[in-house]
Amino acid sequence: MIKLYGFKISNFYSMVKVFLLEKGFEFEEVYIEPTYSEPFLELSPVGKVPFIEVEEGYLSESTAIMGFLESCIPDLPMTDQDSFRRAQMAQLIKVVELYIAVEYSRLLGYVFFGQSLNQAVADNAKPNMVKGLSAVQRLSNFSPYLLGEEVTMADFFTYYVLKTAIPVAQKVWDWDIVAEVEGLADWMQLMSQRPMVKQVDNEHRAAIAAFMENV
Repeated sequence: MIKLYGFKISNFYSMVKVFLLEKGFEFEEVYIEPTYSEPFLELSPVGKVPFIEVEEGYLSESTAIMGFLESCIPDLPMTDQDSFRRAQMAQLIKVVELYIAVEYSRLLGYVFFGQSLNQAVADNAKPNMVKGLSAVQRLSNFSPYLLGEEVTMADFFTYYVLKTAIPVAQKVWDWDIVAEVEGLADWMQLMSQRPMVKQVDNEHRAAIAAFMENV
């Protein structure tokens, strides 16, 4: 059985868990906090969560995990069968990762953990996020999912990146990033109503609330 390692306050953990549920895998959840030290690095080479354990070994990085899981159950596809369409999906995921997720991650300490705002970081991050959101607009058709009629890996990746990006942008810049992209609000609502997403989002909110009580 697959083991999923990490903790529920992580949006990337939620992303992978939803994908496991949507694909119909049986899996076990193992609570573990990230640390850049041995022996943790033997399991996750850069000390990150989530990661999974399967018969072949350990695998980290959310996109790599989802790609592996997709290949395990091809009868329930969440990638297009056409090679160019798959490349377009990978392009969208990479844009969201590099221009949105990487940028907001530098501000998480301020938004969620009581650290001081580094204004220089904030000033540098916003223009890149603007570029990323503009690219999402260009690359998506919202009909009704990002890339067409069927849900794909790009939908799950983007949804959980934006679930954290939204409160970061709101607190740091008083910026409603959903309003930046036509169709994004309806798509976020569509994704939030998927049964497995509802389940994981409820668990995530409960985990955040419990964490904040102990901060």
